[in-house]
Amino acid sequence: LIPALSLEQSPDRVIRQGQSVNLSCSKRKSASYSLFWYKLPLGKDSRLILVASAIPGGKADVEEDFRSRLKSSGIEGDGMTLSIEHAFLNDSGTYFCAESETQWLGC
Repeated sequence: LIPALSLEQSPDRVIRQGQSVNLSCSKRKSASYSLFWYKLPLGKDSRLILVASAIPGGKADVEEDFRSRLKSSGIEGDGMTLSIEHAFLNDSGTYFCAESETQWLGC
C-alpha cells in the first residue's frame, strides 16, 4: 500500500480581468512527489489542461500556451505556487493542484 498524501490549495477566489493572483498548493508530508497545476476551463465539455509541473529539486515547467502570463515557483519546501499575471478572460476556469510519485530513470 502506498500512503495517501493530501494537498492543501489556496481558498477559492474570483479575480477581475487585469488583476494578478498567486495560487498555492502544499503537501502535508514531505516526500518525493511531483506537483502539477491543471486548469478546467469554463464550459460543460471542458477537459483538464496541464498548466505547469515540477519535480522535487527541479524548476517548474510551464506549458508553452501559458508561458506569457503564468509563472510557477517550482517545488519550494513542500509547496508550489502558480502566479497568473494580468489575467485575461481566457484564463477563466478552475485550477487544480495534483501530485504524483516521482519516477526516476536510471542511466
